[in-house]
Amino acid sequence: MENKKNFWQAPGNGKGFDSFLGDNSKMNNRTIGILSYIKEKSISDGYVSEGKYKEEILQYLVNHFNADENDSLKTHFYKPALFYGFIHRNKNHDLSLSIEGNLFLNYYNQENYTECLKLVINQLDNTTYPNSATEKVQNLKLFPFRILFKLLLENKSISSKFISENLVHITDYHDVLEYEKDKNIHAIKKFETASTKFQKFNTWVVNSLVDLNILKLCATKLSISDEMLEHMKVLYAKASFSDMFFTATICEVNNSIAEKRVKRDQSLIVDAKQRDKFLCCVDHAHNTFISKGVNYVEGHHVIPMFQQKNYNFPLDDVNNIVSLCPNCHREIHSADNKIDILNKLYKLNI
Repeated sequence: MENKKNFWQAPGNGKGFDSFLGDNSKMNNRTIGILSYIKEKSISDGYVSEGKYKEEILQYLVNHFNADENDSLKTHFYKPALFYGFIHRNKNHDLSLSIEGNLFLNYYNQENYTECLKLVINQLDNTTYPNSATEKVQNLKLFPFRILFKLLLENKSISSKFISENLVHITDYHDVLEYEKDKNIHAIKKFETASTKFQKFNTWVVNSLVDLNILKLCATKLSISDEMLEHMKVLYAKASFSDMFFTATICEVNNSIAEKRVKRDQSLIVDAKQRDKFLCCVDHAHNTFISKGVNYVEGHHVIPMFQQKNYNFPLDDVNNIVSLCPNCHREIHSADNKIDILNKLYKLNI
């Protein structure tokens, strides 16, 4: 029997964007409106409850973004933005705008749509399965858009049919190993099915990238738009397919590819530890053990290095590094609910 959850899934029930940025189309307005709502309503306490969101969002969109009254499931409205990483949802289903969501909204309001598109690409580069915006998938621990964009760069174009029959069924590194050897795209196995559920990643997600002009569709062939081609080349010049799958924590994979993209200066970590007097910035009472004559702490980039692609100033800077005890460091990377510790770091580094 086929595994119904072991394929790439689409978020929500429709597209995140359905036209070029700046066009007041239905899905564009909905996504921009949701980001605006969450930013406006969460300024005081940093989040908005899902219950309040579901009660207010449709009327907010009607009042401010020319939406039509309808009976759609309100949680589906924000799923694409959650998929892109423009909003966060904690274990209580409270919603908050991410740093990148705020950047996107600021660029959009300034009508700087090129930077908006780069942010969409950069956030898709971070997107993983499992993903909180989709149904739970079995045995998927991968970066889907890294795989898609790398294949597009190397093959110039791929067919829409390939996405539904081959791409969305890639589950691990072995599925692309033969392709990586000789770059023959036919080495990626085909999954023959007539089911429409395998079309949703193409019709809702990939076609939304076509609508945004990140990808272009000619007949049945997809390719990267000329405007975004150089940005894609920079992102994936040093990335291999082995960077696109993981078995442990996601942050380690992000760090792995970030180190390939941006060389770090280890002396800055030493400088930050000395500045902090080898004390954990979250709590000075977090003593660990003595290493090289001092309390052992680890350097942590407050804005992660894998987000360098979103900033035009270097993140590998002593002012972006704090000293943390190992427990706090792992909490930031791996905890189910990390909002409290992140708030502490934010207040320390505001």
